[in-house]
Amino acid sequence: MKLVETLPFPLWEGILRLVIAFLLGSLIGYERERRRQPAGFRTHSVLALGSSLMSLLSIYITQEYGQGADPSRIASQVITGVGFLGAGAIIRIGVSIKGLTTAASLWTTAGIGLSVGAGMYILSLFSTALLLFTLSLMSRIEKEFMGVPAGQTISLTLEGIEEPLDYLKETFGNVRIRSVERESNLLKVSFETDMSRNELNKSLEKLTKDERVKRFEVS
Repeated sequence: MKLVETLPFPLWEGILRLVIAFLLGSLIGYERERRRQPAGFRTHSVLALGSSLMSLLSIYITQEYGQGADPSRIASQVITGVGFLGAGAIIRIGVSIKGLTTAASLWTTAGIGLSVGAGMYILSLFSTALLLFTLSLMSRIEKEFMGVPAGQTISLTLEGIEEPLDYLKETFGNVRIRSVERESNLLKVSFETDMSRNELNKSLEKLTKDERVKRFEVS
């Protein structure tokens, strides 16, 4: 019985790969945690660590049992298995779906962990940087120019408007109604729109001059 595994690289390098994978996963998880996503810091860091360990295991098995062993089999199963984690991060809210980006980040994080385990440090670091750029900076660009994020709701309290849908389409273009409540002579409407951030701000500014709009908020 061997107490120390015979690896194709020094033991300290194997430990270093695990640590790097854990740190890279933690960076991605921290970004998701700040945005209050269902899969955050711990999930991404543990996923990167585990997938890196599986990658090291694949390399070890191939060396230990000869070239007949397939080093890609464990890695392929890791990628497939991460799909179940991703499915758990996806939440359906009415007609909207949240968590798709987090599910994709989990899948990519698993790939980063496998890459670190295989010793592909530069590509792993570059992939982490690109993923963080996509999750943080690109989300701001998306909010500014490509529309209000799905799941963000605009709520209006209207008075004296009998056809709220026509009013909303005229003001906000294409809308998706989430709820309509009537209280006495007031009508409360919650909806989503595909307007860009700049267009939305202009429409909201117009509401401040409409006496029929008693209250509005974006949440």
